[in-house]
Amino acid sequence: MTTSDAFDPVEFKRNIRTEWRSAAAGWRKWLDVVEAEEGGQRHSAKLVELAELLPGASVLDVGGGYGEPSLTAARAVGPHGRVVCTDISPEMLAVGRERAAEVGLGSVEFAAIDAEEMEFVDQSFDVVLSRATLMFLSDVSGTLNRIHAFLKPGGRLAASVWGPQPAVQFSAAFPTVVEELALPAPPRGRPGAFALGDPDTLAALVVQAGFQDVRTGTVSVIFETDSPEEYTEFIRDVAPQLTTLLGGRPAEEQERVWGKVTDAYRSFVRADGRVRTRTRPYGSRASNRSGSSPLEQPVLHHSRCKSQLGHASATRHSTATGTLGRDDLDAFRTP
Repeated sequence: MTTSDAFDPVEFKRNIRTEWRSAAAGWRKWLDVVEAEEGGQRHSAKLVELAELLPGASVLDVGGGYGEPSLTAARAVGPHGRVVCTDISPEMLAVGRERAAEVGLGSVEFAAIDAEEMEFVDQSFDVVLSRATLMFLSDVSGTLNRIHAFLKPGGRLAASVWGPQPAVQFSAAFPTVVEELALPAPPRGRPGAFALGDPDTLAALVVQAGFQDVRTGTVSVIFETDSPEEYTEFIRDVAPQLTTLLGGRPAEEQERVWGKVTDAYRSFVRADGRVRTRTRPYGSRASNRSGSSPLEQPVLHHSRCKSQLGHASATRHSTATGTLGRDDLDAFRTP
């Protein structure tokens, strides 16, 4: 392996921070697409369901960005509950604060914290949620171990991650850009959008973290725009990794590649001319039987935890994690 091939976690984290800071305006612009009823709303609702949130519960959201699933969780726990929304990007969190203020959800706290550097008092949360974040971490195992420590006895984790690229239709731009620029495939084991695309990978990490009763499933998430051209505009604004890949290229080359991306989304055009993509995140639930829980069962991936959590799972210390993917919202299996 050459020096240029070596993975530098510090540089990777710097790039991630820069990308998501620059993407915040795009997420604000496209909230109506991202948080449509069949889109982000369904995704967050499934995680909250898996976590079995009850009024008054305390919740930590890892990588909550523009406020999801934090705001959905805040509605479930009510005014006497507590929700802490963390993210590496202050700009993304600013969007979340705006959304919370607009709907009067004053119980949500926002904190600009790297998911791999979180420091909270042990046993201070009933539930930890994470929506499509864990795959971007260099040290998933260490993060899950710390999350487990933050959970009270009987607590749960509900998390989701993106499935393999072909099952994530909104990401059709990624292989198109890679092909057009003749880029090499990323080395296995590197963090990235599809790093945890195999549901068994996250489930194994959850189990290694000490969770039990793990169940894994998927939820179908829909993104729609009026045309392929609009979908390309949407993906350009909300997927900073793509703009990074194209950065520094001549303007004419960039426009040629974006034209190919638009062509890729034409395969998802319906009879009415609208583009409708279906994405399937994996979800998991796990439990920790070490204590009685005031909560009920999480939704995406389910497992029971002794003292740690992992890939899609929920435990009594429980976790629920998932990969965005299929239509079988309630089809779960035990690894």
